[in-house]
Formats: sequence, C-alpha cells, structure tokens
Amino acid sequence: MTKKHKLNLVLNEIKQSDDPTIIPCTFIVLDYDKSGNNVIVSKDVALEGGKTLINKPIVAKYNEVEEINTKTDNFGSHEQYLGEDRYGNLTVKADTVPIGVFTTEGYELVVNINGEDKEVMAADAVLWRTRFSDACDLLLEWYESGITINTSCEYLYSNYSFQDGIEYHYSPIYFEGHAVLASENRGSQEIVLPAYESSRLLSFNEISKFNKLVAQAINQESKEEKNMKFLKKINELSHSDIRSLLYKQLDESLTQSEYSWISEVYDSYFVANLYKYDENDNLEYDKYFKFTYSKNEDVVSVDLDSKVEVMVKRDWVEVSQFETVQNELTEKNAKVEELSTQLNSKDNKISELETQVNSITTEKAEIEVKFNETTEKLTQLNSQVEALKPFKDQVELEKVEKALNEKKEFYSAKFKALNAVDKFDSEEVQELVKKSINETDEGKQAILQLNTMLVEMVVVEKETNPEDTVIRELSSKRENLIPTGDDFESRYSN
Repeated sequence: MTKKHKLNLVLNEIKQSDDPTIIPCTFIVLDYDKSGNNVIVSKDVALEGGKTLINKPIVAKYNEVEEINTKTDNFGSHEQYLGEDRYGNLTVKADTVPIGVFTTEGYELVVNINGEDKEVMAADAVLWRTRFSDACDLLLEWYESGITINTSCEYLYSNYSFQDGIEYHYSPIYFEGHAVLASENRGSQEIVLPAYESSRLLSFNEISKFNKLVAQAINQESKEEKNMKFLKKINELSHSDIRSLLYKQLDESLTQSEYSWISEVYDSYFVANLYKYDENDNLEYDKYFKFTYSKNEDVVSVDLDSKVEVMVKRDWVEVSQFETVQNELTEKNAKVEELSTQLNSKDNKISELETQVNSITTEKAEIEVKFNETTEKLTQLNSQVEALKPFKDQVELEKVEKALNEKKEFYSAKFKALNAVDKFDSEEVQELVKKSINETDEGKQAILQLNTMLVEMVVVEKETNPEDTVIRELSSKRENLIPTGDDFESRYSN
C-alpha cells in the first residue's frame, strides 16, 4: 500500500556561481518534529528517503508581469487538473514546468530558527537561470527582500501508524516533485499556502475522483485494490483552520483502523468519507456521513451524535433541457463579456475624466496664483490711490475755487456796469454764480438766468430814463451800422 504526503520546503540559501546559466541554492526540506499536519518523520527515515531527492525536478507555474516594469508577476500553485493520458485514461496532470533540479541527496543540517538551533534535512539544487530568467529573477527578488519562499514537496510512503492521534511515517519514502509557490500577494495571485492550495484547485465534487485517479496514476503497475486507498488522507493537508479542527475532533473518535476524508464543509455541517480495513487489509466499509458542528470564535465543536449516513443525489434530465441550460449559460457568458467590455469602457472614460479633472485642477491652481498676484497688485495700487487722494482733493478744490473766482469776477463786472452791485451780492445771484461753474444742465441753466437778469436790467434802465434825448450822429460811411456780434458784450458794451 502506497500513500502520498506533501511537506513545506523553504528556500534557505542562494549562492553565487561562475556559471551564468545556473543559480545554486539550498532548500530546507523538513525537520524531525511533529508537522502542522500531525505527521512525524524521524531523522533516520527522512535521511534514508532523502537519498531519492537527487535529480528530482523543481517545478513552477510562472505568471508573467501584467505591465512592463511592475511587480505583478508571480508563481501559481501545483496547477493540478484532471486530464487524459495517451490511451484515453483519466489521469492527474500539472500545468507546471521544471525550472531546476536537486543536485544532491538530502543531508543533515543545523540551522538557527527563532534563536534556537534545530536539526533539519536539506538538499542542494540548481535553478536554470538563462532558460527561465524571469522566474529566477523573481526568486532572487524575494530572497534579497527577506521574503520566505515556500515550496511544496510530495513524497510516497507505504508504512505508517497512528499513535495518540499522530501519524508516523516509516521507510521507505520516495520524494518525487517540488513546486515553487506564490510567496507574496502580487498581481492577481495571492499567497499560496503549501498543500492547501494544491487541493483547493479542484471543486468539491471532483475531489473524491481526484483521489482515486491519483492512486491509479501512481500505481499503474500494481492493479491491486489496496492501492486505491493511499490518497484518502491527502486532503487533510489542504484545509482551512476550521477543516483542520474538524479533522482533529473527528479522528479522535475513530479507531486505529478507521480513516476519514472530509469532502465538503458548510456553515453548520460537513460531510466526511469514513472507511475501514480489516487485519488482512480488506475494505470493510466505505461510506459518507453528515455531521453537524458549531463555531464560537476560534472554537469548533463537532456533534458526533448527529452522524447520519448520506449519499450523493443526481438527476436525469432530458438532453433538450440540458442543451437549453447550456444555451442559457452561453448567453449569460456573452452577457458577462458584454458587461465586462462596458465596464472597461467606463473605466477608460473614468480615466479620461480623471485626466481632465487633473488638468482643470492644474489650470485652477495657475489661475489662483495669477488671481493672487493681481489682487496683490490691486491692493498696492489702492494703497497708492489712497495716499494720493488728499492731493487729488486739494487740486480739485483749487480748480473749483479758481473757476468760481473767475465767474465772480466776470459777473461782478457786468452787474457793476449796470449799477447793480447790490443785486450781484444777493443770495440768489451768488447761488447762480456757484452753479454756473458746473458743466451740467444745471450750470447751463444758471448761466442763462444770470444773462437774463442782465438783459432785463438794461431794458429797465432804458425805460426809466426821463430825458428823451435824441442823439443823432451822422455817419459819412454806411458801414458797420449793424453790430456783427450776437453775444451780450457786443450788443451792450460801450
């Protein structure tokens, strides 16, 4: 009977080499304590099996960068899937390629972990630098940044026992492959935890088939029925904390010859495949049971009394109905693609709008700077205007006074010529003189009133003259008899 087991590997050291085509490195394969999967491999067993490490491949699925010069490249997981071999038989395949190889057998090494010396089994390897430069550069980047580089190692074993809930593996064990896993959240790939992600690649309804297919693929030369059960326990290595706690409580209730495999986990119950072999290694039973469980923060409690046998239910449907569903699925997929296209278009539009907003923001900032500069200049000019205002007021006052004095002198002479000094000194005339200096309609009206007063006084003076003396003067020439001027001074001045 052969079983497969997966262990964590840590890239422990990268060395320098004169050969530019390779990168020498060292992996810590395992230690001899109980693993996180409740498995113990003794030093003797590990070192004996470590002899099979030499010439075994180091594989990886390298995902290229999404854009040049960005930290978006990453590794994948085991990339396992169900496929067919050259004969049409279902088998387990992996979408990975070898990027290196182990060059030594496993050997004992003492390393310091968290300040404590610890014995481990390590092995040397080379990575093919020139053939897989991008993948090697990513490993170098992680190594130089202090990021722990995880890989997952699988080995085959056939002898084991259970003691106090711990599984002990005995010789012989055979190492077969080592996958470099995503060790950092980069691009669209999150960190892949060894073993956990390798099983998680399959949907739940494929896991049972996957287990049996791997058994067939690895043990094609031996067709015995007992080889079908070697992988029943493999998924214990690949569950979340809840699944691990369920395994722990479930296994504690089983006998030494009973085995379990949890196929599906839901919020309040899980389905487990329980099977048992007799002393002659014949299968006694292989059934599925449903158990309920409860969660309280980090505590999980399995209700073992809720155990109920269950079976998978399937329905027979008409081909036409199946084709209808397929057509609907095709339409939905087309709709999804259309929506994705629209979403990308909207993303592009958002990007354009963001560019416009950034441009407008820049222009706004420039305008604000210019506005502030203009405001500062305007403030300075206002200050200068305020400083000059008293001088302006003084000039305007002097100008008004000058114009008023000129008007007063002008009209004073006119009224004095008519012996109307008292009239000129009256409040009415003085007010009209003040208004006459304005160039407004009011000023023009004041001038008209003043001139009218002067005309009326001339007429009155002529009418009140008691002597009707006729003065005749003969002109020897008939020239200049009619005044040519039409203004007041031409008509009434001597």
